[in-house]
Amino acid sequence: MPSNLPWNTLHHVLLDMDGTLLDLHYDATFWLSTVHRIVAEATGESEASVKARFAQELAQHEGALTWYCTDYWAEFFGIDLLAAKAQLAHLIRFRPHAEAFLDALKPTPLTTLIATNAHRDVIDLKLSVIPLTKWVNGIVSSHDYGFAKEHPDFWRQLFEAEHVDPKTTVFIDDSPRVLDAAERAGVHHIIEIRQPNLAEPPRTLWKHGIIDFDDLLPGLRAQFP
Repeated sequence: MPSNLPWNTLHHVLLDMDGTLLDLHYDATFWLSTVHRIVAEATGESEASVKARFAQELAQHEGALTWYCTDYWAEFFGIDLLAAKAQLAHLIRFRPHAEAFLDALKPTPLTTLIATNAHRDVIDLKLSVIPLTKWVNGIVSSHDYGFAKEHPDFWRQLFEAEHVDPKTTVFIDDSPRVLDAAERAGVHHIIEIRQPNLAEPPRTLWKHGIIDFDDLLPGLRAQFP
């Protein structure tokens, strides 16, 4: 399915940000190691203890907006979380062929939106490194709607606010739970990114997917020469 999308019949392209357009290695490095080290250095607590507390708390919020809320985790850790994340800004980068894909989409009549669970302050940090707004028509954060992308109310509000017809939309994301939610919401064309973290090997967790955007470029360029 991904290689033969009917691009010239679509109206909207919805793209996740982290792990889809941008390498998830940045986020994985921060949440799996860096934040625990920073908190341990500040408090004297062991990194293992910080990591265990975080894992226990995180499990209670999986799939909810809190999972993605930097304000919540800043209070939990007792640190300036955004300043801590900025220390790793050198790791923020495009995934392979993502920039070329955005370049190919830009002159088409398709409306391209980033739909992300990232908090607005994190979006701003990443935009300071990679100015994604120059390629897309808008960036929607789930925090704007009060529901994570895993929740049906996110999709209901997105469709209404952005005048999106799910039947003429393609959605690309790396999270199987989010892809499932999009399918339940009626999005007709759904594609998994199978190597969100360039430091890890590809994996297949959803039924339709690609490794990189170069799998989509020939079809897109053929239909919008």
